[in-house]
Amino acid sequence: MTSALRTSRTTTGLSVLAGVLALVLAIVVVAPDSTLGDWAYLGVSVGGAVTAWLADRRRPENRRGQVPWIPLALTGNAAGDVAWQAITWATGSAPEVSVADIGWLASYAALIGTAMSGRIGGQRRPGSRLYAALDGIAALAVSLLVVFQTPVVATLTDHGLPALTRLAYIGYPVLDAVLIGLMAWRLVLHGRVRPAVALLLTGTTCWLVADLGWLLLASPDTVAGWLDAGWLVGVVCFAVVPWLPQSRTEDPTAGRGPGHGPWRMAVNVAPFAAPALLEVVAWQDGVDVNPVPGLVVWAVLLVLITIRTRLVAADGQRAWALVRSQARRSEALAVNSSDAVAVVDAAGRLTADSASLARSLGVPAPGGAELAELIARAGGDADTTRLLLTRSASMPGVPLELELEGRRPDGSVFWLGGRAVHLVADPDVAGTVVSLTDVTARKLAERELAHQAFYDGLTGLANRSLFLDHTEQALRRAGRSGTPPIVLCLDLDGFKDVNDSIGHLAGDELLCTVAGRLRGVVRATDTVARLGGDEFVVLVDDLAGGLPEAAELAQRLLEAIAEPVDLHGHRVSVAASIGIVVAEPDATPLSMFRDADIAMYRAKASGRAQWVVFDAGMRTAALERIELDRELAAALPAGQLRLVYQPVVDLQTEGVTGFEALIRWQHPTLGAVGPDRFVPIAEDSGEIVPIGRWVLGEATRTAARWQRAHPGAPLTMAVNVSARQLVGVSLLRDVAEALSVSGLAPSSLVLEVTETALVTDPDAVAERLAELRGLGVRLALDDFGTGYSSLSYLRQFDVDILKIDRSFVSLLDGSPEDGAIVHGLVQLGRTLRLEVVAEGVETPAQRDRLRAEHCDLAQGYLFAKPLEADEAELLLLGRCAPPAATRTLAQS
Repeated sequence: MTSALRTSRTTTGLSVLAGVLALVLAIVVVAPDSTLGDWAYLGVSVGGAVTAWLADRRRPENRRGQVPWIPLALTGNAAGDVAWQAITWATGSAPEVSVADIGWLASYAALIGTAMSGRIGGQRRPGSRLYAALDGIAALAVSLLVVFQTPVVATLTDHGLPALTRLAYIGYPVLDAVLIGLMAWRLVLHGRVRPAVALLLTGTTCWLVADLGWLLLASPDTVAGWLDAGWLVGVVCFAVVPWLPQSRTEDPTAGRGPGHGPWRMAVNVAPFAAPALLEVVAWQDGVDVNPVPGLVVWAVLLVLITIRTRLVAADGQRAWALVRSQARRSEALAVNSSDAVAVVDAAGRLTADSASLARSLGVPAPGGAELAELIARAGGDADTTRLLLTRSASMPGVPLELELEGRRPDGSVFWLGGRAVHLVADPDVAGTVVSLTDVTARKLAERELAHQAFYDGLTGLANRSLFLDHTEQALRRAGRSGTPPIVLCLDLDGFKDVNDSIGHLAGDELLCTVAGRLRGVVRATDTVARLGGDEFVVLVDDLAGGLPEAAELAQRLLEAIAEPVDLHGHRVSVAASIGIVVAEPDATPLSMFRDADIAMYRAKASGRAQWVVFDAGMRTAALERIELDRELAAALPAGQLRLVYQPVVDLQTEGVTGFEALIRWQHPTLGAVGPDRFVPIAEDSGEIVPIGRWVLGEATRTAARWQRAHPGAPLTMAVNVSARQLVGVSLLRDVAEALSVSGLAPSSLVLEVTETALVTDPDAVAERLAELRGLGVRLALDDFGTGYSSLSYLRQFDVDILKIDRSFVSLLDGSPEDGAIVHGLVQLGRTLRLEVVAEGVETPAQRDRLRAEHCDLAQGYLFAKPLEADEAELLLLGRCAPPAATRTLAQS
């Protein structure tokens, strides 16, 4: 239901209620002595009490005081009316004084309680009860004077009436007058008429008029209906009061008396006019009145006004003490507060000395000094200060936020924050209030937070958020200039190995070094960002040379990163893989980053230490890589991985001397997944470590079982070790555990490492290889000549076997000049007393050339393809040469 509809319904309901009341009052006026008139009178009287109690329950916040005085007053009045009517119906005549008067007197007592509570219109006011009592005494004195010096006294002295009847006739008007005196001063407060008090005074006045009419009229029965209507109008006025909210015209926190405005003063002196007015009336009527009552009332009023004067003076003293206390408190707060507070005039000059401002600015702040000049002396900007004060003057009463920046004599930056409020119209201020506080710490913290939000905390480079923002801006500029931005995404190769072998502090130092090198290669207008871990990205904007120039930049970045780094005594070299993408017309920052990342992973898969330009076909490959990465995590627990074994033969006898364990993955839905597809993914994700541990255990158990089943010359088992395993901390423990569990002799285990794995951290790798040799295992340098070949590696790394890569063996099918490389490699191995194994032997011609070169061992499809474990064991039964494979395939 909307508020407008609720308001409309409320208005309609009040209109109906007013019509019903008017009809009832009309019945009471027209037929006062009828049964219908009697019931109408009782209905309004009782209904007023019920209405008051209903308001007290529904709106308790409107209660005047802690006691529900008004509902109690109307309840007493209704009880008296019901008792009076019951007696009248029972006896057939209206009683003069009866039990009904108890209810009516109780209603007056409750109304006096309302007047004495001092809560009409808000909080309790100091001294309100005493002021109300003085007003009530004054009203009582004047009322008694009126009784004794008017014809009313005839009723009081009429001995034909019972004493209680006479007292009742006189008492009710007097009580009405006393109530009016108690509440009259509250009618107007601070220039506002208070509705609740107005209704109370109206109701009491209606009762006074009705009571006086009943007392003074010779035949009151002739106007009984009008007198009843007067009493009922009073009841209705009283019943409405609990529904009205308390007036808030005064500050409830003010510690002052009940107010001493013009209306209040008029009410105070008004009683003094009563004796004089009665004398004038008596003189006009030619009546000789007794002056003694008037003099007595004058004396009483004089005492009352004297007491009130003393009270007013005490209130003034308390108010002045409160003002001085508040002033001292405000001064103490200003002096001891971190905020500086000052008031400046229209010319911008201080209206008084400001110790807090002097303390904040560090310069004296005497009255009359210009605020702008003081701030300028402290290192701020005077013109900015004047402009802010001018703006504040144009918006009177509206707080204007201030922020001033300056620089202190020592060169440090500071900020002042605060507000200015133009209060010239306020006579207590008559100027602009300026409050300032030093917000330097907050501003510096905000700057630091802003820097942390957009910059990498370790390297100081831009972070992902700032990179995406700069890319968005570059794409917008490209729409106007036609020169698309280019993004280079690069990832360090071997960074995790550095972390694992040397420690994270060294890894952090390496990242900072790489960040510095990247900044040194790119232009000042380019954006270099660290996205997290060892992944960086470069945004090249407005590159005139386009993609070729970006490729040259990528090559320079590779060369800069490849420079060795000395980390805590370890000389480390890392490489990087870079993906390059040129913005397409519909590119977004996220799409450019995604495509550059895909190209970067293609560079990793292609051998690392290189850059690759993105093309659309890479996106499909990237999705496949993501799927393989996800499925690979569950491959080992699900038993999808297995080993096959390729024989290693003696070239002279072609007898089997050992096997190389090769891993295979058979996925239930993807089918057979080649090692060339999933092994690089396993190395990047770290899955190669648990997979490598499983391979070691499986291969050594199989070799040990074969040795026990086929005694004779011991068989060797070769297992490939990845770069991540080699620099990890668990390889030595994994090898020792595999040998211990399987019972395989350490000399029968050959660990094959590639040249690429040796260059991550040569010193740490050499130490790890020495530890492995200490276990008694043999070491083979795999794919020699295809990676970072260097004769120094053969001196630095103590290996037993040199394996010639198949790419060189395949040259043996060509001219004698093509076979010179193999000849050199074999001779190198023999010179260094290393056992030489040729990989990928697929033709008899290759075998014969290798025999002629006196190569020791060989493996390849010419001799046998990789065999399942049971097939390999069958091969061992006769220790004969294996059957040649029926087809030639690339060795896995």
